Amino acid sequence: MLRYRGKKITALNIVKELDSFPKVQEEIYEPSTYDNIILTALVALFGLWLIISQIQYVLQERYTYKFVTDIEYATKLQIHIDITVASVCDSIGADIVDTTGQNMMLFGELKTDDTWWEMTEKQQNFFNEMRNVNEYLRGDFHSMKDLLMLKGFRTYINTIPIFPVRDTLPDTLPDACRIHGSLILNKVTGNFHITPGKSITVPGGHVHLSSPFFDSVATNFSHRIHQFSFGIPIKGIIYPLEGELHVSRNESDVSYKYFIDVVSTDINTHLAKVKTYQYSAKDIQRIISHESGSHGMPGIFFQYDVNALKFIITEDKISIFHFVIEIASSFGGVFILFKLMKIIIDKIRKNIYCSHIVGNSHSREKS
Repeated sequence: MLRYRGKKITALNIVKELDSFPKVQEEIYEPSTYDNIILTALVALFGLWLIISQIQYVLQERYTYKFVTDIEYATKLQIHIDITVASVCDSIGADIVDTTGQNMMLFGELKTDDTWWEMTEKQQNFFNEMRNVNEYLRGDFHSMKDLLMLKGFRTYINTIPIFPVRDTLPDTLPDACRIHGSLILNKVTGNFHITPGKSITVPGGHVHLSSPFFDSVATNFSHRIHQFSFGIPIKGIIYPLEGELHVSRNESDVSYKYFIDVVSTDINTHLAKVKTYQYSAKDIQRIISHESGSHGMPGIFFQYDVNALKFIITEDKISIFHFVIEIASSFGGVFILFKLMKIIIDKIRKNIYCSHIVGNSHSREKS
């Protein structure tokens, strides 16, 4: 009796043999190496660093700067003034003239308040902070990015400075005068000055009258500037004369002159568009002595001139769509670089392996 010793045919065996994909032979498998693992880890770290860098780049505030010709010569120029002079208000006067010869009354009105030259502790701290910023900027060239990172400067720069009000009144009589207010000027060369006596408007200009028409108290033109700016006050713009302090040792025999170059500035951001002004300034101090030939009028003079160029500051903001495209393209480049490096490493490894095999074959043949 013969028995069938072949493979038993069952439904499970029939299903297993329906696999149409041939199996890979064991000798074809290539053992894994640490090269690919290390390369993958490096690519992952590089990709993570790339994402963090792109996010930091998007969150950064970037601005573009350019100069163009200022053709808005018919617009008005706003000026904000807040100055304390070490003389009583009855002995000094402030007015402004420009090349148009218009009456100062058309520009607006400045207020004069009797005050004290010595400041309170709160006022002194605020004024010292303005002086520190002023002196630091004058010392050397500084990047605004580095300046904003300095401790103590960020608070002052990111706010519009307002000189604090005196909270306590001294027992003595006022010995100083605070001149403050805003004027609307023409965009032409002008002169704002504080001189002894009061100014009287006359046909063709104005004259300054002092004693015996007004109080004959001696004038002292020691002064400090709390605010001196043009245009709309903007956070982040530093006006160089704010925080300026001059103390006169010769009572009324000193002339202080400031020469100011005003530049129209347009600031365009993704939130707003603002038209304002910046300026640069230099000052000259001169002692008036008629005996030695140094003639002139004592006082404080601000000679300003409007530049023919306009400064445009535009915020360079990256959109979300642009950011996504940047990330996608960066990742594409990373994966292409990974693939290229893998091909190079594999090729080098195979060449080394082949050289090793050929060397072993020659050794066996010689033996």
